[in-house]
Amino acid sequence: MSESDDPSAPPVPSPQPAAAPEPVTRRWRGPSLVWLVPIVALLVGISLLVRSLLATGPTVTIDFESAEGLKPGQTEVRFKEVVVGRVESVSLSDDRQSVTAVVRLVRSASSLAVEDTRFWVVKPRIDIGGVSGLETLLSGAYIGVDAGVSSESQSSFKGLPGPPYLLRGEPGRGFALRTGDLGSLDVGSPIYYRRTQVGRVVGYKLDPEADEIAVQIFVEAPYDKLINPQTRFWNASGVDLSVNASGLTLNTQTLASVISGGLAFERPAGSTTLPPAADGHIFALYPDRKAAMAPPDGAPLRVRMVFEQSVRGLSVGAPIDFLGIEIGTVRSIDLDFDRQSHRFPIEVTADIYPLRLGAARDSLTPPGTDPARRDVVLLKGLVDHGVRAQARSGNLITGQMYIALDFMPNAKRVVFDTKGEVPSIPTVPGTLSELQPQIAAIVDKINKVPFDEIGRNLNGTLQSANKAIDQLSPEAQAALAEVRKTLAEVQKTMGSAQTTLGNIDRHVLSPDAPLQRNAEQTMQDLQRAAQSLRTLTDYLERHPESLLRGKPDDAKIPSR
Repeated sequence: MSESDDPSAPPVPSPQPAAAPEPVTRRWRGPSLVWLVPIVALLVGISLLVRSLLATGPTVTIDFESAEGLKPGQTEVRFKEVVVGRVESVSLSDDRQSVTAVVRLVRSASSLAVEDTRFWVVKPRIDIGGVSGLETLLSGAYIGVDAGVSSESQSSFKGLPGPPYLLRGEPGRGFALRTGDLGSLDVGSPIYYRRTQVGRVVGYKLDPEADEIAVQIFVEAPYDKLINPQTRFWNASGVDLSVNASGLTLNTQTLASVISGGLAFERPAGSTTLPPAADGHIFALYPDRKAAMAPPDGAPLRVRMVFEQSVRGLSVGAPIDFLGIEIGTVRSIDLDFDRQSHRFPIEVTADIYPLRLGAARDSLTPPGTDPARRDVVLLKGLVDHGVRAQARSGNLITGQMYIALDFMPNAKRVVFDTKGEVPSIPTVPGTLSELQPQIAAIVDKINKVPFDEIGRNLNGTLQSANKAIDQLSPEAQAALAEVRKTLAEVQKTMGSAQTTLGNIDRHVLSPDAPLQRNAEQTMQDLQRAAQSLRTLTDYLERHPESLLRGKPDDAKIPSR
């Protein structure tokens, strides 16, 4: 038995466990990890801010007439359909005459903030250039940009009321036209070449010093190469209706030019090989194609004409005609007073273009003539040979008149002054002016005829004749009665003669008359006799011996 099994043995004490070590607490001396989250958030925010600042461009302000279509935070700014900014706010200007839109541009569009950049609101528009901005019906209005080329920065701009008619960088070239009357032309009016639109009017400005209007035009590439120094431009607005030997001629470019105006140009014959005109070249603008394509007129010769009769119907711009060729135009019509004769002469000033005389100008000018006085000497020669100015009617319906320079065979010889500042062409009265005195003289002579006295004398003569007839003797009355009977018998005789002639016509000249039938039968007999005679003659030519021997029994006379 073991010791452990002894119940009387004292208990053995159990071993005690070893004591647990005391924990040692150490304090963290660095930053708390709790701050890591806000630090990371701060770093992310700073990076986003830096990124935003790096991506954000300058802020510009644009003044518009109205805030129509502009919405803060929504309205975009587009350049070539690329979004380059957005409207941040819209406010009323201090003077309340416009609205100011604050626009934030993107960093890549910072170069747009220069002084010659142009801004406008793109929205649906209808003008002479057509319909534009229809895409904004769904997407909403936006601000369009035409990038400037200046190097000067600018942050404040004045918005355009509409899109510009010429964008920078558009292929083509610009030219200038000079005219005294703008007509129906406006910015955006089309320019045509052979009825095809190749350009447009981009602006115009009045020049007070030259008293002319300078019209700026733009011709698109490659059509700008058609413009050479000899190109002629004319106003193609409206309808050109002319009357010639072939009838009425209606000429117009397009329906748009009739409504809104337009220009057209053409190159004269022989100038198609010339080099293109330089950019900005200045051309003259003619009123119509006829004036544009006319040969060069050269320098005009100013002349004066004094008329003693009325020139009603003659107006400024009326043509000066020489043998059917228009060589000049009336420039002014002035009324004067002659104290000696107490008359009111009418002085007409006109411009004559000697170059329009063509080869006749060279033939009529004496050799060795001073070129400065050449045209005056030419005019003197014409006047010495009887050329005179005469006001004539050009249209009987409208009463318009023109001045004709024509040779007058019976014109009085005059002394033509070639040393005066403005040469004077002698005049003769017009055809209507000459006709009026002649008609007046005829009427005056008719008025002098004593119709009343002639009527009274005629009445007296008739009364005397009636009295003489009433006082005839009875024998005369009887003779008159016999004359009446004789006249009645003569009338009966004439009636019988007419009846006889009718019978003769019916029995002799009618186709069924016996005389006609007998005459036809006689003619037939004569034809047969002539035929027999020809047959006999032919036989004798063949057999002349038959005159001596006679005709053989078996011989046959050939028939014809």
